[in-house]
Amino acid sequence: MKIITIHTTALETNTYLVLNGAEAFVVDPGDNAEGILSTAKEEGAEVKWVLLTHAHFDHTGAVAALQAAGALVVMHRDDVPLISSFRNLAFYAGCKVDKFVPDVVVSGAETLDVCGLDVRVIHTPGHTSGGVCYVVGDSIFSGDTLFELSYGRTDFPTGSFKELKNSVVNKLFALKGDYKVYPGHGAPTTLQFEREHNPILTD
Repeated sequence: MKIITIHTTALETNTYLVLNGAEAFVVDPGDNAEGILSTAKEEGAEVKWVLLTHAHFDHTGAVAALQAAGALVVMHRDDVPLISSFRNLAFYAGCKVDKFVPDVVVSGAETLDVCGLDVRVIHTPGHTSGGVCYVVGDSIFSGDTLFELSYGRTDFPTGSFKELKNSVVNKLFALKGDYKVYPGHGAPTTLQFEREHNPILTD
């Protein structure tokens, strides 16, 4: 498995292109579908799936184009209503998200076969009610749930600090062993480092 980080949107969203041989999936394509597809092609891979950690515009702006190019889209059921709503925050940023309908709607606790890789879905509400993290091997794609020495905002529609803290402390930090954490914004980190230093422990 090879992970390539592509920065998308004015908010510097971390869009991840994950390659497994000739197939690839994308986590949170904020924009620039053409660039994402081009990078995959350069790597000799075809984008087969799109995994969404939540429905905010800076994580979903290129979904419709990638879906039109043949990718299957995964999203948690609780964030589906946000896709074409002002609650995806695009309106406030002067942006527009082309409408799409997820192909696979999850509720959490599933393990999906994505490009020949086992992808475990963990429902981590708090930033949005349908926020999820994806565990693939020793990696976690945490979206806007967990960041290096920080955590997701909870003042947006469907957000809840109580739920976010529970998601981070009782779901992510409770996982056995260490993982590389690939967040929606900012630098990668590790789960063990965040267990020891993340301010959500005392906030």
